[in-house]
Amino acid sequence: MRGLIAFTALFVAVLAKETFEGHQVLRIVPKNEAQLSLLKNLEEMTEFEMDIWMGVTGVSFPVDVRVPPHTLQSFKSYLESHDLEYSIMIEDIQAILDVEKEQMESAARVAEPRNTDSFDYSNYHTLSEIYSFQDMLVAENPNFVSKMVIGQSYEGRPLNVLKFSTGGSNRPAIWIDTGIHSREWVTQASALWFAKKIVTDYGKDTALTAILNNMDIFLEIATNPDGYYLTHTKNRMWRKTRKPNPGYSCYGVDPNRNWNAGFGEPGASSYPCSETYRGPSAHSESEVKSIVDFVQSHGNIKAFISIHAYSQMLMYPYGYTKTAAKDQAELHALAQKAITDLASLYGTRYRYGSIINTIYQASGNTIDWTYEQGIKYSYTFELRDTGYYGFLLPAREIIPTAEETWLIWLTPTFKKVYDSVYYSVIMKRLITFVALFAAVLSKEAFHGHQVFRILPKDDVQLSLIKLLEDMLELELDFWRWVTPVDVRVPSHSLQAVKSYLERHRIKYYTVIKDLQALLDEEQKQMKLATHAWNTDSFDYDNYHTLSDIYSFQDMLVAEKPNLVSKIVIGQSYEGRPLNVLKFSTGGSNRPAIWIDTGIHAREWVTQASGILFAKKIVTDYGQDTALTAILNKMDIFLEIVVNPDGYQFTHTKNRMWRKNRRPNPGFSCVGVDLNRNWNAGFGGHGSSNNPCKDTYHGVKAHSEPEVRSIVDFVQSHGNIKAFISIHSYSQMLLYPYGYTKTLANDQKELDRVAQQAVAALTSLYGTPYRYGSIITTIYQSSGGSIDWTYNQGIKYSYTFELRDTGHFGFLLPAEQIGQTANETWLALKVIMHYTLEHLY
Repeated sequence: MRGLIAFTALFVAVLAKETFEGHQVLRIVPKNEAQLSLLKNLEEMTEFEMDIWMGVTGVSFPVDVRVPPHTLQSFKSYLESHDLEYSIMIEDIQAILDVEKEQMESAARVAEPRNTDSFDYSNYHTLSEIYSFQDMLVAENPNFVSKMVIGQSYEGRPLNVLKFSTGGSNRPAIWIDTGIHSREWVTQASALWFAKKIVTDYGKDTALTAILNNMDIFLEIATNPDGYYLTHTKNRMWRKTRKPNPGYSCYGVDPNRNWNAGFGEPGASSYPCSETYRGPSAHSESEVKSIVDFVQSHGNIKAFISIHAYSQMLMYPYGYTKTAAKDQAELHALAQKAITDLASLYGTRYRYGSIINTIYQASGNTIDWTYEQGIKYSYTFELRDTGYYGFLLPAREIIPTAEETWLIWLTPTFKKVYDSVYYSVIMKRLITFVALFAAVLSKEAFHGHQVFRILPKDDVQLSLIKLLEDMLELELDFWRWVTPVDVRVPSHSLQAVKSYLERHRIKYYTVIKDLQALLDEEQKQMKLATHAWNTDSFDYDNYHTLSDIYSFQDMLVAEKPNLVSKIVIGQSYEGRPLNVLKFSTGGSNRPAIWIDTGIHAREWVTQASGILFAKKIVTDYGQDTALTAILNKMDIFLEIVVNPDGYQFTHTKNRMWRKNRRPNPGFSCVGVDLNRNWNAGFGGHGSSNNPCKDTYHGVKAHSEPEVRSIVDFVQSHGNIKAFISIHSYSQMLLYPYGYTKTLANDQKELDRVAQQAVAALTSLYGTPYRYGSIITTIYQSSGGSIDWTYNQGIKYSYTFELRDTGHFGFLLPAEQIGQTANETWLALKVIMHYTLEHLY
């Protein structure tokens, strides 16, 4: 009986799917040839049990490595001991896999597709679903599509190839394959989309119709079906085939090192446990041999395209030798044109060139063999991305990936053959570009987006919530990290997030049920605003565009030239002026107070309050005793729109935009968090090194012109005594530090002044505020503005977080602008007057 139990347990373990909890993907960037050699040696160090996702290419080119948790610390220590810089690309692989699984299961709960029109092309699919799709496509298009079985995999699965043909025998043909490396799921998913695209567009798309009227297309979607099946049932990270290797416990051969082109030379491994094991002999693997036999028996293949992921590259032969292909100039020119076409759709950047010069030496690969068989147009793709997700590209990126790839292989390679249709193709591209341009200009909608309030009961649950932040495929937008945590969830991620929270027994409730409904009301209110002829007729109880704010500033200066002036301290990344209003009763380089609003673009109540503060200053000077005393001895500088590019973007494209608008080279994500870009704990905890995160700190401190302009102004002025930066939301008044728990030297005084300011604020409408240092009151936040100003000697450095506490969040109704600004003004006066009485 004991033996039966042990056998049962072993059997269950064998069948169980391998998990990757705690596995991390590290990115290592060699700085010189010595480090390059160390990384190459790492590939042979089996004790770390690494899985190299993106191999050694050259100096300054990243290497991505998956490392299991039990070797993680020793691996990091090895890197650090050799001065090898690294960053963490994926914190926990299993967290991403859980989301991927949940999305697939959610799709599976929908009714099984009855035809290829109802097939879900925006999700990943099992092998049986791919086989079913192929059968449906053939059944629907029997005169156009046929299924050929060119062989069997090692485990006996059919090697299906779809043939698209309008008739005729042994016509010139194009071969496309995907999934030769099984874990590269976006390739098989893209091929499903390609197959449907071919049958849909034939007769409609001029270029495709011309091709198919003269040529056949062969498409092998699952080139490595045994490996692909294993990625769904046992090990999501499996790459090779499944043939046993006699004398070893390791399985499989790399089918892209098994071809008779430089077979067994450097760039492939002779060790069966290596991911690049070449096999015992060229064409030893049935999955490879079946294609070899097909190509040779057909004899009229004119283009051969093998599709992989990831790295965003388009490559041609050779991989096993540095000898240039005889058609290198033509292949290079076509690749250059192709990646230009690809980038025209979504701006995705690809590198291109020969395999050995672009990625690394790879002997025994597919397209080196096909090129040597006389197939001139032999290309390999590496699809999205460049490493943030690697092989775990979110399903939401399948269709964009397929669409942009389609533009490449459909027309550029064959434009010489079909020169007669080239004009019509260009016109079609032009029409597509116009449509795309219109789409870019349209404003992003948030229909069905909800804001959840999450209530972690302990640090364990808080850590689980932080893992959600790294799952970029969910497209979550964390509004507030102080407990409770507020997060905007797009409609397509609602079920996945709810399931994740419920699975981990984390309490939550919905604060905003439909974000778009609030935005629609906000726009309705803005349209009611009338044109202002002067600052008296300006609508202070409404939100305003950037041009409205610029006009207000000019009107105010024109009306009060002896009290207000406008200075331009710099330009934003997109070239907009960084305007600062100076309120002064005369004198040079007097002690001064700085106030800024709108450093985070979407916090509209701050810019709106800044407008009202400006009007309040000119109205109350000479009437309000405290303000008059301040301005008789000090100047006030007010920057209402610190982040004009971002603010403009919130009005024209995406109301939820936070960062500035600088592009990040190598990434499709735009912008830097301007409140993580200051030289105070820069790059520390509480900011991100990922350009796609809302808290991305930028490439270096003060890299952003919006920040640098303030830094230069403060340092050149030299007599700023108080610096107040205004944000929303959470109802807090904060002082340094955010990047360290070390107390500020003036902590007691800063706390006492904050207490007095909050008391004044609350006295007007009873609005409760919390106060304290940033790190103890809200969260750790490195690279923040007031930590820098305090370190510059500006003692009275404060940050406000205005209304509310989350019911509306960043979408505070315009009717609350006046109350918010008026109560905040009372707190500002306390801080400013205290500064006046305690000049230092």
